[in-house]
Amino acid sequence: MIRKLIPVLLVATLSACANTGAPRSSSSSAASSSASSPATSDSSSGASYGSPSTQAGARKTCDAAPLQSQIGQKATQSVLEDLRTRSGAATARILRPGQLVTMEYNDTRLNLIVDDKDVMTAIRCG
Repeated sequence: MIRKLIPVLLVATLSACANTGAPRSSSSSAASSSASSPATSDSSSGASYGSPSTQAGARKTCDAAPLQSQIGQKATQSVLEDLRTRSGAATARILRPGQLVTMEYNDTRLNLIVDDKDVMTAIRCG
């Protein structure tokens, strides 16, 4: 009896996993659009790290190009905040050598990469 149920349960589990992210056809398109919209809002507000979240239509993007002249300067909290506002980023962080960081791309975040003496070696968005 159990040998007969294993393939059935396996197929049911695999089909349930395959259907979780796939867009649905005509009759259930309303359900799939409502199911996919929370993921979009979670990704836009979930990575704000304590800063005020922005609405999905009014998201700020980061531009690190004008800040490249600051490479070689010491990174402090006041410098971090100044560069964040100048770049238009919603959030900012300092990345130190050997520090564990999340690797998801966030176009509203400024990253200051520093050496062991807190001197900026790179300024990037993401």
